[in-house]
Amino acid sequence: MDIIDIGCGTGNFSEYFLRFEPRSLALMDASEGMLSKAKEKLQSVPPSTNLSFKHAVLPNMPYEDNSFDAAMMNLVLHHLEQDPDGKSFPKIVQTFKEVLRILKPGGVLTIISLTPEQLEANWFAHLVPKNKERWHKRLLSHDQLKNCLSEAGLTLKSAYNTLTASYHPDHSNPEGPLSEAWRRSISFWGTCTEDEIKDMVQNVTHMKNEGTLQEYVDTHEKLGIYGALHISASKKEVQ
Repeated sequence: MDIIDIGCGTGNFSEYFLRFEPRSLALMDASEGMLSKAKEKLQSVPPSTNLSFKHAVLPNMPYEDNSFDAAMMNLVLHHLEQDPDGKSFPKIVQTFKEVLRILKPGGVLTIISLTPEQLEANWFAHLVPKNKERWHKRLLSHDQLKNCLSEAGLTLKSAYNTLTASYHPDHSNPEGPLSEAWRRSISFWGTCTEDEIKDMVQNVTHMKNEGTLQEYVDTHEKLGIYGALHISASKKEVQ
């Protein structure tokens, strides 16, 4: 099997894929720094696997047509639109068209993403309302994702929501937002202004001192209802 990890980051999923000894595994990312970390992580490679790395900015995918059996995109989509309005997603559609091109007939694209409802379900998002509003414009609902895939020529085959934030073990820590290291592990915080972070720290500290911080978390945390992440599988149909 030939696999591509699109927007691979530090290579967490690719590290898992290597367990199955694919014929080839291609990693691409827009960040040279992320690719360097992925190269450091993926030192133990099965002799039968051709491992490669490429620096590329989506929607560009510098690969030949019909190259891969499977493609993975983990928390990539919300980075793509430069001026998102929450209604149209032209760069995402362009990216999906490129995925269609490089997939073999019958190939599958797996996407892990965040919906607007799931953003609202994260208790900490309510600490910075203006940033939450900005993020709403970045995120696709299930129907919007399905439409973008269809416009690109891919067929959505299945989708479900995960109910736990396993990707962020310390997710429910009420004092987490006070830690820069905690915030750095979630891209939501990277789009906050300095003033927004300052105001948030003051508000969280105040609730902590007043003894109401845990109540705030319990009131706003809704992952058990709306899910933490949206996972979908789409196919390039055999003509």
